[in-house]
Amino acid sequence: MINVGLVGEDPNDTSSINNLLSKQYGSGIKFLNLVRGIRGTQLETIKFRNALKIELEKKQGEFVLFIRDLDAFSSQGNEVEKRKAWFKLSSEHCGGKHHLFLLNIWELEALIFGDIDCFNSAYGTSIKPGRNPMQIRNPKEELQNATFKSKKRFEASHCPDIFSKLDLNEIKSNCQNFKEFLNQFDNLLLKEYKLKFS
Repeated sequence: MINVGLVGEDPNDTSSINNLLSKQYGSGIKFLNLVRGIRGTQLETIKFRNALKIELEKKQGEFVLFIRDLDAFSSQGNEVEKRKAWFKLSSEHCGGKHHLFLLNIWELEALIFGDIDCFNSAYGTSIKPGRNPMQIRNPKEELQNATFKSKKRFEASHCPDIFSKLDLNEIKSNCQNFKEFLNQFDNLLLKEYKLKFS
């Protein structure tokens, strides 16, 4: 069993990814939500990087999965480069081990569109499947609008519960960005830790 840290813009983001990944990787990995008190733009500060380094060492994490929203499309190269520079700086501050970066194209909620039937079932909606999650502008807002007249209205705070029900392989097959991230994750686990889960 190895410890892998999770860092994101909001505790809902790290809890969501924890719930999603634990279904497939939980037998050999304990995911740790790190620096939960630091959110959003606070991730850009030296305070965040110092707190992360200390907490990672204290909890004996092998490496960190950094989770950020792009709040833009992947074609907006300037925004992508800003996030990559943030990841590089944060990763190097923590010893530069084998940290990985999950850059959500637009925002984390886009991954829900990778298994939209699960969401439709939970909320009584009829959002059409088959769309590329990386091409959806403001996915959180779209999910909120789709549930506006439903008995249960979607809120971002629902994400950890929703992600615990999503099918990881369905998302992987429908979202190229997430598939590439999982391939990097699987390769790292096999090469450095001799762990194989698929």
